[in-house]
Amino acid sequence: MIQPIPMTFPAKFLSCFLGLILGLSSCSPRNPGRPPPSITVSPYSALSDAELNGRYQAFLVELQNLNEEMSKANRTRDFDTVRDKAQDGLEKAHAARRIASHIDDREVRRNRLKAIEVIIRDLDRLVEITR
Repeated sequence: MIQPIPMTFPAKFLSCFLGLILGLSSCSPRNPGRPPPSITVSPYSALSDAELNGRYQAFLVELQNLNEEMSKANRTRDFDTVRDKAQDGLEKAHAARRIASHIDDREVRRNRLKAIEVIIRDLDRLVEITR
């Protein structure tokens, strides 16, 4: 059995006081002037693969519609409209990539990301060309 170390009253008081101070200071915030970091959760993380695929397909339909509008504008040599539509398509393609990155099925996710990267690369080039 371990025998307690005999201490005088001032030594006990100081050791308890020191323990109390150290304990309280360890619980206090390190930088009280800075707000605590917030954790952001993606709105897509709670969706199933079927829901994510549905949203991904909806973005692809929108991208196809934009492609048709860009083709018409290109035929009429309206390059400002082509650039605007390409920038809009680029935003939609980035959103589709965010959705595809949350798909659980590894093979489907890889295929979706590979396909959308090609679209993003093409739209980036189109935006650069029409500047």
